[in-house]
This record gives sequence, C-alpha cells and structure tokens, in this order.
Amino acid sequence: LLPPFSSPPSNAFPATSTPNPTGLAAKLSARNPSLLKNRLFNLPPSPQIYPPFLRGTWDVSLQFSGFLFPSSSLSKQTLLADTSIPGFQKCSIASLADVGKESITTYRMTIDETTGLEDRKVALKGSLNGFLGYDAVREVIYDGNAGGNPNRIGIDFVPNRTRNANRIELFCNGRESELVTYESQQQSKELPQSKQQAMLLPGGKIFLNSEYIRQVTFSLSQEFGVARQVSGNYAHFWTWKGNDSDPERIEGNLLTAAYLDAQDPLFFEEPSKPVVVYAHNLIGRKVVV
Repeated sequence: LLPPFSSPPSNAFPATSTPNPTGLAAKLSARNPSLLKNRLFNLPPSPQIYPPFLRGTWDVSLQFSGFLFPSSSLSKQTLLADTSIPGFQKCSIASLADVGKESITTYRMTIDETTGLEDRKVALKGSLNGFLGYDAVREVIYDGNAGGNPNRIGIDFVPNRTRNANRIELFCNGRESELVTYESQQQSKELPQSKQQAMLLPGGKIFLNSEYIRQVTFSLSQEFGVARQVSGNYAHFWTWKGNDSDPERIEGNLLTAAYLDAQDPLFFEEPSKPVVVYAHNLIGRKVVV
C-alpha cells in the first residue's frame, strides 16, 4: 500500500531537493504503517499551500486499490465487528464516502493559481456525490480560504436522502507536506555495455501532504427527536507526481489510515497506530476553464 511515488525513482539523479530524512516522504517510504500514528493534540495547523505544478483545475479519477489491517494487537475479525471504525460504513470518511467502491469515482480539484489554496467546497461536494452516486450534498460550509478557520468544515446533506448522514463536521488536527524534485537518467539497453549511453529523461516533482481529521457525523436515530452522533479519527496521506514533459497530467496515490476513537472499548489496545489502512490510485487531467 506504499504510495508508488513517495520518493524519487531509483534511477533519479541528482535530487534537486533532497527528501528530509524525518519528513513525510521518508515516513511513507519506510513501508511501515505503525509510523502513521494519529495526532490528536497539536497547535492549529495552517492551511495547505500547494506547489505551482498542482495549481489550476483538474478532473481527478480515483480508484480503490486495496486495504491492510496492520495492527499486531487486534485481529482482523475483532476489528471487522467494530462498525464505528472509519470506512466501515458509508459516509464515515467524508471524502471517501464509499471507501471500497470498485468503480472509478471522479471529482474536480481546483487549486488557486495565486494563493495555492484548494477549493475545499468543490472537492468535497464532488467526491461525496461521486462516491454515493447521487446529489447528496446540499452545502459545504468552509471559510478557510477567506481568512476564516481552515481547520473546520461543515457538510449539510439533502434532508432524508442519505441514511448514514444528515450533517458532518470535520476538524483538522494536523498537516504535513514535502516537495521533492528530481531529474532522471537511464541507460540504453539496446547498445552493448561498452557503448551504452546515458539518456537524460524529463525530470519531475513529487508533492506529499497529509491531513489528520476528526469527523463527527450526525444522522437520524431510532429515538424520536434525538440525532445519532458518531465520531471517527483518520488521516489522509496524498502523494502527487508531476512530469515536466506532460504538465497537463498528474498521477498519485492516497493512503487513508483509520484509528480507534477514544470512546471505543478497544481504544487502549491500539491507542495511536492505525487499525486499517485504505489505498486509492489517482489520475488528474488539467482542465482549461
């Protein structure tokens, strides 16, 4: 489930921006889910600023590519019985409302050319409706790009249309990011070794970013007049790769690590490490608007 572009390819040289040995790229390249620990108590993070190669409007296709139960303390059978874990029910991870959906889901990602800020309203509404297969979202409430709070998002659903959610509140507890650029070289295998020539291939850029989320989902309950409330904790780890020879296309990978909530009876058996990790492949194509 390692993002395929979490570090420069083995034939990349020289690195024009060396990965931080303790940074996000190193953490993901270690192929160790236990390093993706939850972050609950942090200073409020700043909004994510995206690098120039990701700015603009993109049509992004997203496809489920696998999952992993990495816990050594809790069995898969035990975890599968815990329906409160993010991803086990629809809408329990807002941007991946149906995590294991086999068909490709598309949404629009818009990143401001000047500020580098993402339009969270467009992305969340598009991905939620795409995963559910109908127009479920009435409004996404977010003012982080206008000087407001970048760490809180509200999602209102069309009343009585989505069983598991009438409203979702998202709270971001932490963000990380890292940009790595590189140039590539490969050897020609068609020539004898004595005459092999190095061929310089187009370089590229790799951008990694993460977001640690606490989600509170409100829906109808069996008790009249009382809303059902479910809390969940998870983190997204995005890896985006751009190629200098084709700036109209980006490829990437999304890992989503799900954690146990502090109110879960199993919490103290796995208090900070992920109990499930989901993986999705991403392809983005530039849109001229």
